[in-house]
Amino acid sequence: DRSPSKILSINDFGLVAITRKRVKQSLERTLCTPCPYCQGAGMVKSAQTMCFEILEQAKAMSKQLAGASDVMLRVSPHVAESLRTTERELMEEVEAHFGTPVTIEPDPNLHQEQFDFAVM
Repeated sequence: DRSPSKILSINDFGLVAITRKRVKQSLERTLCTPCPYCQGAGMVKSAQTMCFEILEQAKAMSKQLAGASDVMLRVSPHVAESLRTTERELMEEVEAHFGTPVTIEPDPNLHQEQFDFAVM
């Protein structure tokens, strides 16, 4: 065996412990690739979390988009549904920051954690 090993002293159970250093990647890493949706993190932000991030972005951009006649928000369909139903009050806050109606445009090509504002 080519992997480096280390022999330790006898433990409390009377056994000799031998450790080996892993030299190859795990089978999972060899056979799989990271999830393109979550980049291997195993988690994506919830629709509710994204709604609050949209509000924070609206606050930051409110001066830049002041005076715009209409603003469009492109989001994933799942986030769009949340903005129209359970997070409607939050969407009203976004519109208040811009001082104009915001059109929600669901885009199935967007990742759940992506969104953008556009002036129309």
